[in-house]
Amino acid sequence: MSTPVTYRDALMDRYALLYSWLPDDGPLLDVGCGNGIYTSWLSKRAAQAPLEPNRFAVGIDHNRKNLRWAKSEFPATRFVAIGGETLPFKDDSFAAVMCTEVLEHTRDDRATLNEIARVTKPGGHLILSTPHAGLFAGLDPDNVANRLFDTVRRLRVPKPGGGRFYESFSYNIHRHYTERQLRSMLGKSWHVEQVTFGGLLAYPLLYGVENLIDAFSKERSYWRDYKLLRTLRARDFDLNFGKLSYNIALRARKL
Repeated sequence: MSTPVTYRDALMDRYALLYSWLPDDGPLLDVGCGNGIYTSWLSKRAAQAPLEPNRFAVGIDHNRKNLRWAKSEFPATRFVAIGGETLPFKDDSFAAVMCTEVLEHTRDDRATLNEIARVTKPGGHLILSTPHAGLFAGLDPDNVANRLFDTVRRLRVPKPGGGRFYESFSYNIHRHYTERQLRSMLGKSWHVEQVTFGGLLAYPLLYGVENLIDAFSKERSYWRDYKLLRTLRARDFDLNFGKLSYNIALRARKL
């Protein structure tokens, strides 16, 4: 999941929260770094680590196009093109691993968490955020749009020039998790130190507005600086609605 360019100079909502949870030592790993904007923030943080010889951050992502942009914009930061299920690092390599709005997109979420556990040092931290299975999870804009397209596919609506609309369309569910599910998936390798919920209805609705903009634009909305939309979304995220919330974030320490 790429970080919106709005946050290149100032972090908001979950990005600001998770950044505040980072430990003071390094090195740091950003799983699913997208365009590398958030990884650049982690690099700055790692460089400030006191008495830490390995003051650096690494970003990994399977999207090579985004990584090419990241490497050109942040040449001092290391980026690796690979998915989270097979991390190319030695055991106990990182003091902290960041995984923000990525787990729900992975092919195998449990394999990704197992790999994160493997490369995290004992006493190191996993800092994680995902969509939460709260009151309005059913309004997830990605899932709503994909189900609409899939309905058109199943109705076999003919196209004027031949063929049928969305006849080869397929999609993966944008997963939402409960706190209990995340704790179960983490298992006995981790001790959950903090859990935070945020956002309710405005968050998915505003994200849906960005998706509509995407539909009529040649580039994804995270490349555009929609400060008003993202400021409003951040204010909704800052409101904790508990188990009803649309977002969940947690910090866990590796045992």
